[in-house]
Amino acid sequence: MFSRRKKPPELPPVEKTAGEFRVVDGEEYLDEIFENDMKISRSFTRFQLSNEEYEENYEKVIKSLLSTGEHKFFVAVDKYGRYLGHVWVCLKVDTVDFVPSAYIYDIETLFPGIGIGSALLEKAEEWARKNGARKVSLRVDVNNPARKWYSEKDYSERAVIMEKPL
Repeated sequence: MFSRRKKPPELPPVEKTAGEFRVVDGEEYLDEIFENDMKISRSFTRFQLSNEEYEENYEKVIKSLLSTGEHKFFVAVDKYGRYLGHVWVCLKVDTVDFVPSAYIYDIETLFPGIGIGSALLEKAEEWARKNGARKVSLRVDVNNPARKWYSEKDYSERAVIMEKPL
């Protein structure tokens, strides 16, 4: 008389399935990408901003970045399609060498140390190469432990960004 819908099977915790990841096109995951990025990026800011001010400025920056260049997002997912990390890469003409160049705006993983970041970086570099980029670059803060990891991936320091708080 009454039909009962089957309850979807309960999934194992993502921590248990993260090791079996694959890298996929990230267009379907943009909401998760920016939601996670906003949380993680917040921890890097050195200025006192209210949550409202931070979110408003974050949105402005993202819109500005997306307004130029050719963008590609890749996402690492577990076997159930759950988000584990992402990379955001953009193709532009470099302002120093004047050649097609890829710039990695963002690479983040929820589970460091299991190869997700390496797989995402490789996928971004492969896409950039296939799309004509002659080099790839990114920015990493001097105190970020990822600096050593990038060196191990054959990235070298070419410039120094100088800044002064006002």
